[in-house]
Amino acid sequence: MAKLTLTAAILSLGAAFILTTPADAGPINLTLPGGYYDSPSGYDFVSTFPPAGSTTIGTFTFSIPAGELVTGMTISGSFGNGDNGTTALSDYYLGYSGNETAVEVAGCDNIAADCYSGQNGPYSWAYTLTSADLSTLASAIAGGSLDFTYTWDNNTVVQIPGDLQYVYAGDPTLAIQVSPEPASVFMCLGGLAGLAALRRFRRV
Repeated sequence: MAKLTLTAAILSLGAAFILTTPADAGPINLTLPGGYYDSPSGYDFVSTFPPAGSTTIGTFTFSIPAGELVTGMTISGSFGNGDNGTTALSDYYLGYSGNETAVEVAGCDNIAADCYSGQNGPYSWAYTLTSADLSTLASAIAGGSLDFTYTWDNNTVVQIPGDLQYVYAGDPTLAIQVSPEPASVFMCLGGLAGLAALRRFRRV
């Protein structure tokens, strides 16, 4: 009777571990230092033009706990900020050295959109990365570093000499969802089962 009771207790402990281990242990919430971004230079798209390529707003740095996997990721922010409620036409990305525009996460692409011409900004946006996005960023995620960047859209619709346009971005936040690796759970169960078997063997 004692053997059965001890074995049952060990197996019950394993079952309790499965039931109480959360499917998701996250999220890990990150914000960039400063909380908002104003482009250092403005351009009128008549005599002055923005540089080609991307500009880095900031870098999210993090550490994924041992034995856990990234299962999801959402980034949010705003077009415009406390300095100005709208922004120049621009696109935003998560990337890494060598591919700073790996995954597009937001875009202000139309002069009729609130992000560009609205009167009640800033205007919030959010994007949840797909499995394909996470795969594209896998090496950067493993390294614990993701760059948040933007590119200027070539605004040839509104061209007023001397009317400089700026990029204004507010409060970028990255939420990383993690969960235990299946192998970790199975190893724990295997250890409990082995303990139960050893206890039974030593009692025989």
